[in-house]
Amino acid sequence: MIEVRFQRGVHLPELDLWLDPWEAKPHAFVSHAHADHFARHESVLCSDVTSVLLRRRYNLAEGRIDAHAFHVPILRDGFRLRLLPAGHISGSAMLHVTRSSDNASLLYTGDFKTRRSRTAEPVVFLAADTLILETTFGLPVYQFPSAMEAEAGLVRFVQDTLADGETPVLLAYSLGKAQELVALLAEQEIPTVQHPAVAEMTRACIEAGVEGLPEPVEFDGHMPEGHVLITPPHTTRGKALAGIESKRTAMISGWSMQPGARFRYRAGTMIPLSDHADHPGLLECVKRVRPRRILTLHGFSKEFAAELRGRGHDAWCASGGDQLDLPIAGGTLQQGGAARAPRHQRVLSQLADFTDLCRLVAETGSQRAKCEFLRSHLITLEDDEDLAITARLLAGDGGAPLQALTLRHALAELPGVSRGKIRTVHAGLKDWLLSTRQILEECPLRPEAMSLKDTREFLEEFDAAGPSLERVRMLAARWLHLHPAEGETLAKLLFRDLRLGLDTELIDSAIATAFDADAGAVRKARSRCKDIGHAAVLARHGDLDSAEAPEPSQDSGTPTAKPATGWLPLDSSD
Repeated sequence: MIEVRFQRGVHLPELDLWLDPWEAKPHAFVSHAHADHFARHESVLCSDVTSVLLRRRYNLAEGRIDAHAFHVPILRDGFRLRLLPAGHISGSAMLHVTRSSDNASLLYTGDFKTRRSRTAEPVVFLAADTLILETTFGLPVYQFPSAMEAEAGLVRFVQDTLADGETPVLLAYSLGKAQELVALLAEQEIPTVQHPAVAEMTRACIEAGVEGLPEPVEFDGHMPEGHVLITPPHTTRGKALAGIESKRTAMISGWSMQPGARFRYRAGTMIPLSDHADHPGLLECVKRVRPRRILTLHGFSKEFAAELRGRGHDAWCASGGDQLDLPIAGGTLQQGGAARAPRHQRVLSQLADFTDLCRLVAETGSQRAKCEFLRSHLITLEDDEDLAITARLLAGDGGAPLQALTLRHALAELPGVSRGKIRTVHAGLKDWLLSTRQILEECPLRPEAMSLKDTREFLEEFDAAGPSLERVRMLAARWLHLHPAEGETLAKLLFRDLRLGLDTELIDSAIATAFDADAGAVRKARSRCKDIGHAAVLARHGDLDSAEAPEPSQDSGTPTAKPATGWLPLDSSD
């Protein structure tokens, strides 16, 4: 696995990269712009939005910032890095690292949350061998109420206070939570006044492109009637609020669930709205990343690691203290003996990247987020042919869909797979694509890289083969050399069912956004040339007006399907 060290911060020695270190380092990944995650490093790797906040908040010189968009691969010293949205605050990022030589992978979450918010990009998880997990709320008692319930309680507090002629004062950290409150109250058409520190960060977020935030009105010691004051928690101990004669305060924090929190924060009301994942959110992260090894950080790290070990995971506190049976040498964290090696090593390839894209798009119901994932992927495809193939695959272009019967026979051709096993798995899942993934997970596969051009050629050859024994053997032979994730994607492509919730107009919009074109012009070009892939290439080169209708086919005949011979059906139903 990728080597990880903990020395007053997490260090990846093979990359000489520190992850949110406490002290200034030559090269550091900074997950977000909160003060406890930032030091004046010589070089800072971060997201585009975080770079704006770092410059505004800490006057960090632009030359020291290495800013990148989410999802775009970064190649460095034999590794591929990707920044993924963490959902914590605006611009917050997780770091996904893959070593090219053996495809070992790691995901560092930093602070994150699974609940959607108005001002932070929704969290995105990718599978990894090693998971370095932030566990601020790592005890089962920390199960926050739903966002709807917490927000309803907050709005009710504000409205009741205003109705009584008093001033609502919301205590929230100046970057992150404060902007979330501003956006929430703006939706309710409730005007806000912001402490100068909050107003400065709101302006920085607006500059960074965060939407839903009105231009801030800065607090000058006096409150206009009918307004809400948003201010950092420490201001309750000073004279800043002395000019407000009649007020009620509410602290907005996940720590409000702790006994005595009201007295600690000097607030009359506590509202459990957090920017961190609660205990169920941490478990969801583990489930979706599917790691072989887990290292926990911050908060209840030892307790959560112990709980995970009880659930069968190889999990340890990164800073030590619980690793009685974990080999440690020179501060290096190594895999414990209880971990089970994965059956298949995933190979870096264009089909693997396409599979990851499909997973991201499928996991969000937001059309805007889907468009952004597509845009981020399309701009990384430097080859015009690869761009065209990707657009066609997303649109489901191709021949007749694969029949379930052919898929079942192909599965039965795999070593160690019986027809009885196929029936059993499908009876439980009631879904042929999910059944395919589960059966492939248990097969002795030898994954190899598969390019987009290889994928296109296979699909064309498969369509040309017709519904015959040849198709069955082709698919089984191809599966033997794919990771189960890519094997499932290939099955979806053959079924013409990627299950992404896309339509051609959304793909048109993503192409237009990726290449600074007009979506209507992309749509017209695609309609004229009857090829979304060609339209994507024309959009890249700014040549959409040249799209032409395809030449009429010289062959008016209809290909004859090959007879299905050489096998008997498992049963008569698909």
